[in-house]
Amino acid sequence: MKILEIKNLRKRFGDIEVLKGIDLSLKKGEVLSIIGSSGGGKTTLLRCLNFLEKANSGEIIVAGETVYSANEGEKPVMSPEAQLSFGLVFQQFNLFPQYNVIENLMLAPKLRAKRQKNGESLDDIRARAEKLLATVGLTEKATAYPCQLSGGQQQRVAIARALMLSPDILCFDEPTSSLDPELTGEVLRVIRSLKDSERTMIIVTHEMEFARNVSDRVIFISDGIIEEEGTPEEVFSSPRSEKLRAFLSAGEK
Repeated sequence: MKILEIKNLRKRFGDIEVLKGIDLSLKKGEVLSIIGSSGGGKTTLLRCLNFLEKANSGEIIVAGETVYSANEGEKPVMSPEAQLSFGLVFQQFNLFPQYNVIENLMLAPKLRAKRQKNGESLDDIRARAEKLLATVGLTEKATAYPCQLSGGQQQRVAIARALMLSPDILCFDEPTSSLDPELTGEVLRVIRSLKDSERTMIIVTHEMEFARNVSDRVIFISDGIIEEEGTPEEVFSSPRSEKLRAFLSAGEK
């Protein structure tokens, strides 16, 4: 079953077209890694999927429902529930410094519960938050504040927070780029455990070995288009594109 379809997605900033017609689909439970050089459009694609940027044209379809549709020069049409379809884990964690760990996890679900007539109770929200903290191995840090955590711990809290709204698709924007090498492993282990639970994920990453080991599919974006896609074996062991071969060779140096 296709959980995600992206059709001819385009994004411009002024006269610069950053995404030049992205088409891809993702099955439920699949892990897709996106690789490519800086400036190629990887992060812009994630931001468009999470509606932090609005694509100028194209469609985003989740579980058969069109959640975003735009034509050049016209106002986009967006489903009221579109933002709940995706969760995003940022490079820089983006935790609220004035709240402790459990409060960071509970904030968005509490706000959602207030808007709903029969919203989730605070006890239920807290129980889910505690369960997710256990999943990422941070039960003992529930009352700690972000400034009291290592970078790896902050990123694991950010992953748990993104999961609190039960998104259909969890997105990661280079989740280890702000971490020291010794902290990278703990975050990658959490992401691997999410794959084992058959969660659908899109991961922008510069960790080629991780992408090779955890992904079902890999796409290489260059100059705003999908230059190549395939299984990890196809992309990393038998690249067809000269651009991809040059990118992989540069990473090995």
